[in-house]
Amino acid sequence: MGMNTAMRTNTAQVIGVVGGSGGVGASVLAAAIAVRAAQAGLRPVCLDGDRLGGGLDVTLGIEQERGVRWPDLAGARGCIDGPELLRRLPSVDGVHVLSFDRARDVALAAEVVQEVLRALSEVADVVVVDLPRPDHEFFAALAPSVDAMALLAGSGIRDLAGASAIAGHLIEACPAVWLCLRTSGKGTHFADTVAAALDLPLLTVVREEPSLAADVLHGIPPGSSPRSALATAAETVLSRCVVGERRDAS
Repeated sequence: MGMNTAMRTNTAQVIGVVGGSGGVGASVLAAAIAVRAAQAGLRPVCLDGDRLGGGLDVTLGIEQERGVRWPDLAGARGCIDGPELLRRLPSVDGVHVLSFDRARDVALAAEVVQEVLRALSEVADVVVVDLPRPDHEFFAALAPSVDAMALLAGSGIRDLAGASAIAGHLIEACPAVWLCLRTSGKGTHFADTVAAALDLPLLTVVREEPSLAADVLHGIPPGSSPRSALATAAETVLSRCVVGERRDAS
């Protein structure tokens, strides 16, 4: 590893976002947190943890951009040069993204995954990880390095049942787990009730936005509009997990 990397004292805050059920929008929230971090003047990296998902590069509208994806790192050995890796990642609006590749399904050793996260943590202020479910091998590799997790739960009965099944595993894996509830409602009473049932502190309500699907389709990164409900929720997560609880890395 290069001298500049070795002399860095910066260690990023690592935020994990986990969906309580499929299709709840965890990838979108993860991307939005990274986008808002960049808007706040931080150096964010967004890390894709779902090997068979659609890809965070698609979520951020940069799937056509050249750059390193996870399969390119499968054969990595020893220390990875953080600055060099960061330089080779595709990016948009100040957000660097390490995504999977829909054309190449390559298994990665836990040691490689952990080394990649370590290397990127030394050159970023915040790393946002789109985590898979806790029974996935990628979760086991990444979870020990995550400082805080946001569980995004939908408000349907099956959504909440799924979130309930996952919550306990997250609490075992991470010292700080927060609930984010996706809802179309305006009140917070229901959200408070869900938080109590899951025994998790409620961090924010993520209100559904009809325009979000169209934005993603047109390549507009989630959270780009500062007045959107998604941006507001992402900023709340960022404030709690990074700005409010910044670790002393000296």
